[in-house]
Amino acid sequence: MTEETTPQLPGAKPMDRHPHPLPLDFAAFHQMHRTGYVRYAKSFLHNWADAEEATDAAFERIYRQWSRVLASENHEAYAWQILRNQVHDHEKARRRRPLLDTAAFDTAALRETTDPIGQLTESLTLLRAFRELTDRQQDVMVLLHLHDLTPAEIADELGIAAATVRSTARYARLRLAAILDPGHTSKGHTDDLAR
Repeated sequence: MTEETTPQLPGAKPMDRHPHPLPLDFAAFHQMHRTGYVRYAKSFLHNWADAEEATDAAFERIYRQWSRVLASENHEAYAWQILRNQVHDHEKARRRRPLLDTAAFDTAALRETTDPIGQLTESLTLLRAFRELTDRQQDVMVLLHLHDLTPAEIADELGIAAATVRSTARYARLRLAAILDPGHTSKGHTDDLAR
């Protein structure tokens, strides 16, 4: 995977330029997770600048709550929830259509199809159905299919077990199949999540 970077937004507060000395454990957490957090935020927002702004705001909140994060049973999961909430607050504040809804217009399937209208309709239907998944199912599917992370990598980001990632992805696929084709039977369903 190649890393995309953009100049920092005016007014954004990257943690490496924070006015107070950062605790070493927080600085390490920030360094380890920021790139992945920005990529996740970009899945829901319209550009890298918005994604970086939302991510930096999330890290500022994580920093202010750092003692609570560390005291929690699972600090990765606690921090991830802060990020998720910040991204969706950012999305609402901008009053923009979620990027996942517009992603149907820029997919590999659409670029390669001989029936662009049919493929576009199918992609829009799938992405609308995607919104009916639980928060965790959405996160797992975004990281698995849009960012091509392995279940182990997703587990590290979300603070859950890799087996939970695989199970969540399986149930998300079954849920999508039920939404898209109510007569669909799940017998014989297999996963390709043994990565």
